[in-house]
Amino acid sequence: MTTKKGLFLSVEGIDGSGKSTHLEFIKLYLEKHGYQVIITREPGGTKTGEEIRELLLHSEHLQDNTELFLYFASRQELISKVILPNLAKGICVIADRFIDSSIAYQGAGRKLGVAKIKQISAMLDPNIEPALTLLFDADLAVAMHRLKTERKLDRIEKEPIEFFNTVQQAYYALLNENSQRIKLISTNVSIAETEQNLLVYLNEFMKNA
Repeated sequence: MTTKKGLFLSVEGIDGSGKSTHLEFIKLYLEKHGYQVIITREPGGTKTGEEIRELLLHSEHLQDNTELFLYFASRQELISKVILPNLAKGICVIADRFIDSSIAYQGAGRKLGVAKIKQISAMLDPNIEPALTLLFDADLAVAMHRLKTERKLDRIEKEPIEFFNTVQQAYYALLNENSQRIKLISTNVSIAETEQNLLVYLNEFMKNA
């Protein structure tokens, strides 16, 4: 009997957008539909990836290209050691950030250019894409307030609001270019309302899964 391939989903959004709040809801939804589910995170998700995460989020300073290549090194480890093996076993994988983050944060935020990110992405082995990406979105002021009041900030989260505005605009551009894959989820409303909006897209996605 052939094992049904697992589903690959990602969640995206600027820091403070509320995406992490809803990861468990998405996981429970998929489990109710009979899937085994794991959640990964970027950077991180493997032993090497977690070591890279420490460098990326807590180093005093990293040159922008160094930051970019470290993210992709962590991502390659995650693809090879976690994402592909689990998908092959029929397990669903929810990635807390994936390539879209590099386009938004390094390509736009660090001004390295989207073309450069896509060129490096093509070097991943294999170059895979989520079947569905849920882009969590909040007003910039709301997201920044959440960051400052809910946790100790890491190196990326300490960037000025102008940086996050650039990142957010890059996400909107990705949404416009990939409307079939990427779905916008506003978190300016209550958690219950956000979950209802999530259900609309998840139900639609499962019809074709």
